[in-house]
Amino acid sequence: MDYIPQFEPWLDEAEAKMLSETIQDNWITGGKKVKEFEEKIAELCGVKYAVSCMNGTVALFMALKAMGIGEGDEVIVPDFTFIASANSVVMAGATPVFVDVYKDTLNIAIEKIEDAITPRTKAIMPVHIYGQAAEMDGIMRIAEEHNLAVIEDAAQGVGVSYHGKPVGSFGNAGCLSFYADKTITTGEGGMILTDDKEIAKSCLRLGHQGNLGKGNYIHESIGYNFRMTDMQAAVGLAQLSKLKAIVKMKRETSRLYRDLLGSIKGVSFPRVVSESETVPFRHVVFVPEPEELVKYLDSVGIGAKRVFYPLHRQPCYKDLATQGFENSDWAYEHGVALPSSARLSEEEVWYICYRIKEFYETR
Repeated sequence: MDYIPQFEPWLDEAEAKMLSETIQDNWITGGKKVKEFEEKIAELCGVKYAVSCMNGTVALFMALKAMGIGEGDEVIVPDFTFIASANSVVMAGATPVFVDVYKDTLNIAIEKIEDAITPRTKAIMPVHIYGQAAEMDGIMRIAEEHNLAVIEDAAQGVGVSYHGKPVGSFGNAGCLSFYADKTITTGEGGMILTDDKEIAKSCLRLGHQGNLGKGNYIHESIGYNFRMTDMQAAVGLAQLSKLKAIVKMKRETSRLYRDLLGSIKGVSFPRVVSESETVPFRHVVFVPEPEELVKYLDSVGIGAKRVFYPLHRQPCYKDLATQGFENSDWAYEHGVALPSSARLSEEEVWYICYRIKEFYETR
């Protein structure tokens, strides 16, 4: 068995064909491919506007700035997430406030949100962690009661829905990432989703040097160059044509992992949110000794890795660290992300599970 990486994108002649078309068109930045990609993402996610940008972190930053969030403001962020969620808040000049998650789903704990609200709180940033929808009904209720904005970090949520509605379409804005390990990729890339025309215009202006028009040098406000290229969008369009197949394969792999590993003592999985149509971004398993298992799997040619490091434990956020993150800590101390590529074969999944069983049988 060849080495099985933790993740690799599904790229083939479909992406090569789209890239070739873009090169032949001789328009590689901000052209028709970007426009088409934005329109198809808006349709997929059920929103009026989709504004592309260079990556998911920038998408979150732009959404925050478009809503006037900055210095002196606080944004509630789940403690168990990739660090970009918090970093985008800092980039906007605001302060992230960390909140614990549910132990069984790893999504933000609704009852903890209200405890974290202060007069400085301006927004909630739920993260649809590992491709499972956060409990948006409760989040939107709290936001409405306290007059807070909601910016969904749906970086891991392409294809995911909650009560049949796509994630990223609930709040004032939602943000996607198309990094190489996401459900669909453009290499790097991001998207802001919204039904609010003013938010969309503000994001467009912010990402285009403060200029909504083309061909002139009049800049209405301070902006930046956050644009997506047509070459990235070309890859994204090819990826969208594979989305249904990717979702199907990821769900089948998740089912197989659960079937094959469910009988091992001490091994468990996150609870599947019944209200969510889940698209596994990572296939996460909880075990007693994650570091030892990861090292063992690597020794037999399997690329597993640990899960996200809680924000309150990050060295760069030590000044914001507080107490009360038992579930977030537990998740890190027990979580392992197994190989998660869409094109994992059934034979490879069986081999991975055989090796995990072997690991526990020899202890």
